Amino acid sequence: MRIAFAGKGGSGKSVIAGTVARLLARQGCKVLALDVDTLPGLSFSIGVGGGSSDAGLPAELAEEREGQGWVLREEVSAEELVDRHASDGPDGIRFLQLGKLPGHVSPGAVVAFRHVVKGFCRPEWSIVGDLAAGTRQAFSGWAAFATRVALVIEPTAASRLTAKRLRGMADATPNSALGLVFNKVRESRAIEEMAAELELPVWAQVPYDERVAKAEREGRALVDDAEASPALAAIDGLVQHLLAEDLEAV
Repeated sequence: MRIAFAGKGGSGKSVIAGTVARLLARQGCKVLALDVDTLPGLSFSIGVGGGSSDAGLPAELAEEREGQGWVLREEVSAEELVDRHASDGPDGIRFLQLGKLPGHVSPGAVVAFRHVVKGFCRPEWSIVGDLAAGTRQAFSGWAAFATRVALVIEPTAASRLTAKRLRGMADATPNSALGLVFNKVRESRAIEEMAAELELPVWAQVPYDERVAKAEREGRALVDDAEASPALAAIDGLVQHLLAEDLEAV
């Protein structure tokens, strides 16, 4: 499975992405988790914690050359970069994050990270990517690795507006299937209406769950903090649905 999560800031996409990565790993999948956000939070959601600021690619891997712009210093595969620089996470996950703000992420680090995003294709590996909030990254090729893009949407007007804009990814990423993951759902009356307006399938409805908020406050992964969580059960249902679709496609 190769899936990217996009959505409005605060929609809960990092929690869902991190939980999907952990649940895939528990299914026996080899998982590379990519935090593509320059305000990263995926490390907490997969259970690596805040000490993972070095779980990225060094800027020194790339250099600026006259007439070429920023390029990798040496011919090295994306798989080699992951082997050298990704950190180990729970359940055997491998984890990379782009970088942190404030301050701009260095161009060298961006070039190296994009090399992994575009080039990592080790057979039998799943990739779970958490994109930056909003639309900019989504339309700039950062989801090119994905065969599926999940738009994480709260049942609110602001989140629906972001989803309508992200709906254009269907044209920008023609090789990726788009679907909706409704999050923090308290009641489902508006969901069918929103899905019909967006003309996208609903892959999951994740209920509002105070245990998710508690895990976020404590900087813990949902799978480690709330085994009986209704939200966790819904995200597991998402994973099973996507895995079943993959089997049908074979």
